[in-house]
Amino acid sequence: MNTANIFTDLPPKQHEEFLETLVENGNIRIERIASHGHTSPEGFWYDQESNEWVMVVQGSARIEFKDGRSEAFLSPGGYVFLPAHCKHRVVWTDENTIWLAVHWPV
Repeated sequence: MNTANIFTDLPPKQHEEFLETLVENGNIRIERIASHGHTSPEGFWYDQESNEWVMVVQGSARIEFKDGRSEAFLSPGGYVFLPAHCKHRVVWTDENTIWLAVHWPV
């Protein structure tokens, strides 16, 4: 059995977000993501093949949806379900935002 802490062993701020797969088993993948003011590139939209459930554990973030829905503001404990091919982008994050993301196929 492996134990760890989602808040420890994070690298210092980098040019790119830090992404680490915590668990991967068959059809499911759980990731830890650390953002330090990172955003999606201008004009870029995520269009993922799999479903994603994402929660902000620390910090805060804002996600924009291409279909014109209102933006989602996530603070600690806030989460959103992103079905496959739900085009979205991260438009803002706090300096020390930690996400927990779960991905699974349609």
